[in-house]
Amino acid sequence: MKNPFMKLPTKDEINVYNSLDEITACNHFLNKTLAEAEVLFRESSLAYGQDLMWMGFRAFAFYLQAAINYLKSDYSEGDSDIINCLYSTLEYRWEEEDFLSLHNTINELINYVMNNYDKFEVDTDIYSDFLEKYRQLLNKLETARSDCLESQGE
Repeated sequence: MKNPFMKLPTKDEINVYNSLDEITACNHFLNKTLAEAEVLFRESSLAYGQDLMWMGFRAFAFYLQAAINYLKSDYSEGDSDIINCLYSTLEYRWEEEDFLSLHNTINELINYVMNNYDKFEVDTDIYSDFLEKYRQLLNKLETARSDCLESQGE
């Protein structure tokens, strides 16, 4: 079965409720490939990272991979804004019905941040301890995944 999140999102998948934030996200991301979206994150991870919070879930699921690709690139060195933004986005989107369908992708993101934390040069006076916040997020993700599997009888 093809992954439904790997197809370029449509305008309606980015802008679900026609809010100003979704319109902005649509203006930034519509018809952008993952490679093109990654370039946006290089230009301003904070501005474009915030769009991930507001775009429709299907678009978020697609463009999250561009953010991860940016994280893993040399361009993200010293960019503590992106891990702040992604943490906030994951926390915000946590309650969405399909959130756990992205378990592997989110797990990849969290583990990369935790294993490469020094790369981002986090100023704890500004952001506090994001390493601990990401650890807690990983524990929450694993607990939710385990509970989901148990409820499905696996």
